[in-house]
Amino acid sequence: MLSLLNKRWSLAQPDPAWTAELQTELGVSLRVATLLANRGVASIQEADYLINPDLANTHDPFLMLGMRTAVDRILRSIERGDNITVFGDYDVDGITSAAFMTHFFRDLGVPHSHYLPNRMEEGYGLNKGAVETIKSRGSGLIITADCGITAVDEVAYARELGLDVIVTDHHQIGEQGLPKAVAVLNPHQPGCSYPFRFLSGVGIVFKLAVAVRSALLEAGWEKSRLPRLKNHLDLFVLGTIADVAPLSGENHILARHGLEMMSSSLKPGLAALKAVAGLNGEVDARSVGFVLGPRLNAAGRLGKADAGLHLLTATDPAEARKLAQELEAVNKERQEIQKWTQEEADYLMEREVDLERDKVIVLASENFHKGVIGIVAARLTQVNYRPTVLIALDDGVGKGSARSIPAFNLFRAFQECSEFLDQFGGHAYAAGLNIKADNVENFRAAMNRVGDRILNADSLIQTLKIDAALEGPELTLELYRDMAALEPYGQGNPLPVFLTRGATVRNLRRMGRDQAHARFNVGQGGASVEAVAFYMNQVFEGLDADAETFDLVYELQINDWSGREKLQMKILDVRPHLPEE
Repeated sequence: MLSLLNKRWSLAQPDPAWTAELQTELGVSLRVATLLANRGVASIQEADYLINPDLANTHDPFLMLGMRTAVDRILRSIERGDNITVFGDYDVDGITSAAFMTHFFRDLGVPHSHYLPNRMEEGYGLNKGAVETIKSRGSGLIITADCGITAVDEVAYARELGLDVIVTDHHQIGEQGLPKAVAVLNPHQPGCSYPFRFLSGVGIVFKLAVAVRSALLEAGWEKSRLPRLKNHLDLFVLGTIADVAPLSGENHILARHGLEMMSSSLKPGLAALKAVAGLNGEVDARSVGFVLGPRLNAAGRLGKADAGLHLLTATDPAEARKLAQELEAVNKERQEIQKWTQEEADYLMEREVDLERDKVIVLASENFHKGVIGIVAARLTQVNYRPTVLIALDDGVGKGSARSIPAFNLFRAFQECSEFLDQFGGHAYAAGLNIKADNVENFRAAMNRVGDRILNADSLIQTLKIDAALEGPELTLELYRDMAALEPYGQGNPLPVFLTRGATVRNLRRMGRDQAHARFNVGQGGASVEAVAFYMNQVFEGLDADAETFDLVYELQINDWSGREKLQMKILDVRPHLPEE
C-alpha cells in the first residue's frame, strides 16, 4: 500500500548479530548500532571512523593520479615568485575552492590572483576570453577549482599562449576525454586509484594544499612558515555540504572538523555571514546547507560570485559586514526571482506535461531566469518524482539545468541526446547544458525516449527508507542526543528516519504565511510529541483525525523556541494505520 503522498515505505532490517556486535565493540547504544548497520558499514574499523572521525584517518594526497606532477609545477612557481591564478566556478563549491586556495597562497606569501566567471556573461567553466585576460595579467599558471575537466579546447588554447594549467575538478569526464593540462586531479579519471572518489571541488583543492605543504616541508621550509590547514576546513565544509557531496568516508571526517572550525571561525567573512543569517554559536550541517550556502549561491546565480569570494577572503571586519549585507540583499532578490520562475514552471507543467505520458519533464521558457532554474528543477523533481530539465531561453539560445532520481543517470542520458546539445556536463543527479532553442523539442522527445527505455511505473514511485520503528515513549531527548554520534548528517549519511504506528493526531492547526504547513500533537503509547508537517496542511486537514489512527514517518528535531529545548517530529509522510508488517 502506498502512502497518502504516493510513496513506498521500506523499513530497514539490519542483521541482529551484526548490530549486536557493533553495539558491544563500540560501546554505543542499540539505536546508534542500528543506524550504523543501516548505513552499510562493513567493519568495526569503518564504524569507528564514522563515530570517531580522526584526521589521521584521511588518505595520502599523493595517491591521487597527477598529484606529484601538480605539486612539482606549483613548487616551481613558488621558487620563481611567479603569479598563480586560481580559476573557480561561481557556485558555493567553486567559490569556497577559490577562497581556500587564496587563503593558502596568502598564508605562504605566494603571489596569486583569482578569476571567477560571470554566470550571465561567460557561462560555466574556463573560457578563452578568461584565458586571455589571465595571460595579460602576467600569470604563468592557472589552477582550476571545481571546473575544467571538460575544457579541452580552452586548456589547449592556454598552452598556445604559454600558460600552464592544472585542472582540479570532481565532475564527470566529457566525451572529448581529458584536457591536456600539466596535471589533472580528479578521482573519476581512468587510472586514478585514490581510495575515496566523492570529494567535492573544495575537497580536491584541500588535498592539493596538503600535498604542497608536505612537499615544502620536505624541501626545507620551516614548519612555522607553513599554514595550519585545519583552520580552513570551515571553507571545506561549506563547499562540500552546499554541493551535496556524500558525507561519508573522508568527507565525513573532514566535515566533522570543518563544522567545529565553522562554529568558532576567525574569518571575518564567515563571522559576518553567520551574523546576517542569524546564526549564533554552534553551526550544524543543516545550517550550512540551508542557511549559509544559499546566501553564497545567490551571488553566483545572479552573476555576482566575486562578492562571495571577496567576503570569504576578507581580512577587515567592517568590509566583511558590508559584503555580507550586500549578499543578504542579493539573496532576497534571488528569492523573488525564484518565486516567479517557479510560477512560470507550474504554468507550463499544467499546459505541456502529461505525467501519465512523460517520464522526463523538459520545460523551456524565455521567462525562466537561468540563475535559479536549478533550484526550481530540484523542486519539480521532488514533487513529481521525475527527472526534470529546465531551460532558460534568450535570443534563440538556451541554458539548462537538470535534476534527477536514482533510477535515471542524467549525464548518460545527455550523452545519448548529445546531437541536440551544444555543450553539457555534470553528474548522475545534477547536470547542465547549452542548447539552441530550435533543438528543444527534439531534445525533449529524445530524453523521453531514453526515459521510456529506462524508467517504468515502479521506478517512478519514491521509496522512503526508514531506519527503525519507535514507540511513543522512546521519543526522548536522550535518543536525539544519541544520534549526534553519527553527525554530520547529509548526502550519503542521511538524517535518521523513524516510523511510529497507530498514532493519534490532535490539536491540528495551520501555520506559515501561506497557511500551507501544519502543526499538531502526536500521541502514541501514552506519550505525546509535537509535530510539524511542511506543505502538508491539506493532507492532514483531509483526514478524519477523530476517528482514525495513523502511521507516521518522520525525522527528529530540537525546537528551542524561547530557550527551552523540546523534541519535535518533522513529518515526512502519513498513511492510515495498518497492522504491523
